[in-house]
Amino acid sequence: MPNMTWQFGLNDTKDVEGPNDAGIAHFTDDRSKNLIRETIQNSLDARAGDNPVRVDFTFLDLSKPTFDGARLSQILGYAISSAHNDEGGREQFRKGKEFLDYNQEIITLCIKDSNTTGAEDVPREGGAPGKWQALTKGTGSPQKEQKDAAGSFGLGKHSAFAVTYLRTVLYSSTWIADSRVNHRFIGKAILVSHEDGEGKLRRRIGYLSGSDYEPLSDGQVPSRFRLRRPGTAIYIPGFQLGNNGRPGWQTESIGTAIENYFHAIVHGNLVLAFGDREVNPSNIGQLYTTRTYGDRASRTVNFIRVSQMGPVAKQTFDGIGEVALRVLVHEDPKSKVREIALVRDSGMLITDRANDMALRLGRIPPAWSGFTAIIECKSNPGESSFIRDSESPKHDRLSVDYIEDPARKRLARVALHEVGAWVRQQMQELAGPAETGPDDVLDEFSSFLGVPDQNREADPDKPADVVITGLKQANNPGGGAGLYAGDLGARRRNRGRTSGGNRGGGDVSGGREGGSGNTGNRGGQRRTRVGGVRVRPAGGTATHSLVVTFDNPGAALQNVELVSVGEDGAESHINTLEARSGTEPINLISGVMNELPIQDGERYRLEVRTVEPITSKTFRLVQRNQDPQ
Repeated sequence: MPNMTWQFGLNDTKDVEGPNDAGIAHFTDDRSKNLIRETIQNSLDARAGDNPVRVDFTFLDLSKPTFDGARLSQILGYAISSAHNDEGGREQFRKGKEFLDYNQEIITLCIKDSNTTGAEDVPREGGAPGKWQALTKGTGSPQKEQKDAAGSFGLGKHSAFAVTYLRTVLYSSTWIADSRVNHRFIGKAILVSHEDGEGKLRRRIGYLSGSDYEPLSDGQVPSRFRLRRPGTAIYIPGFQLGNNGRPGWQTESIGTAIENYFHAIVHGNLVLAFGDREVNPSNIGQLYTTRTYGDRASRTVNFIRVSQMGPVAKQTFDGIGEVALRVLVHEDPKSKVREIALVRDSGMLITDRANDMALRLGRIPPAWSGFTAIIECKSNPGESSFIRDSESPKHDRLSVDYIEDPARKRLARVALHEVGAWVRQQMQELAGPAETGPDDVLDEFSSFLGVPDQNREADPDKPADVVITGLKQANNPGGGAGLYAGDLGARRRNRGRTSGGNRGGGDVSGGREGGSGNTGNRGGQRRTRVGGVRVRPAGGTATHSLVVTFDNPGAALQNVELVSVGEDGAESHINTLEARSGTEPINLISGVMNELPIQDGERYRLEVRTVEPITSKTFRLVQRNQDPQ
């Protein structure tokens, strides 16, 4: 056996390194799903050539000497008694030690890819760590050659540690450079800082390696772990969800993989194998059915069908790349199916929840036909993408708040909203009604998307005003339906503009002008939508209340003005009588909100009372940089 053993460095600085690792904890909510999603995406990022990436998931038995299990068991004993441990950590390591001590063969999940470049142990330009170092030793520094990569060897690599009793993962990689085949192997354990048998304090991270914590290279790599072709393999000994082919694991894993990578599979970018069952473009429809996966499957079954269709429209957007839209309009006129998915680059599903796309797609009007749609965003080769930059660490939602640079964040928000507006327009042409009636206009479903204001910065030496975007429907504090509003403007709904009739008599003009009116046999005050805003009288006086929510800026905003925008683009100040952020009143100067205080959460809620009704088709909340006069 090669000269390798488990080594944990000295903790000379006496850092308190407990058992709770933030990266591992991030993936403990749905361990198997996260593992499958993260490992496949990293393999797709390393695709070599035009052949589909293949990822094999197989169970195997590893004898303890193969990965120095006796030494690992001893160190787990130190970890159990560590003063830096807690009860949860002790229980975790106790189970791991028992698992090692009572089993001669350790059940191990191996995830191996092929038709990939492998994780090269080659420094990048300027001496930055290469893929191998990022995978095995990198912390908070993802390294990917492709700027448009879907994943990273950053947070996602911790998903493997979340599914093992031993908190241990083994890595092997093979790549070709200058016509030479290269091999690397190393093991890694994330435990807790502990005292060894000699009373020396050791760090919580250790490596199964040769001297000086270096990986085994080329001929030193044990034949059991040496890959014959370029690619990367991870071995997870003590796999918690594995019991030599645990009943149901294979079926569940296939379902999880298809639900997240249906687009990549359909388009021939990915082939998967779970034991003896392969998933490829020709059998995905037979493997994934509602009969096998129940009610949860109907949505993905539809997405598979749409993936097999050609795009109905394509367009290129700056900072995004090419966006393709695929749409299936359901024939049943009574269908209320509203399904939309966002996939990116390699074909990984980012989300099928419209609210998590940061595109401001809005609600769908009842008159639309049922549909299933896929938005596919392909980054330009070698370029960074606002989509990638806006993804959450789990790659399951978009938010520009993940972008730290304020200027880039603003550009990203504009670009994403432009994509959303384009998608909305295409969808309306395909699924919208042939004729639009008064009840189907835009304010019915809050379809308002932020767009750049090309004329706002006339003087390059003067900072541009900041237009607050991302407004959407909110509940009215008085129990009404609230405001429908946004940067593209709210279109008037002509409902309730007449008096009398079978809806009850009485004067209904008060809803528009602020007076109160008796609505006959319906009773109470009548509420009328004007300019996309639900306007309601307040205490019988000529005031109008509204509620708006928008993307939380994360900081206080000064000098915020409510303006209406005429058809000619001219803005008119709307005199604000009272404003409130949550329970906190906002100071007003000449009808301008002096400061909007910081709020928690992703959405910001603002309640406003105005003197005059908002009758224009468009209005904005604008942060003025100059002090109000």
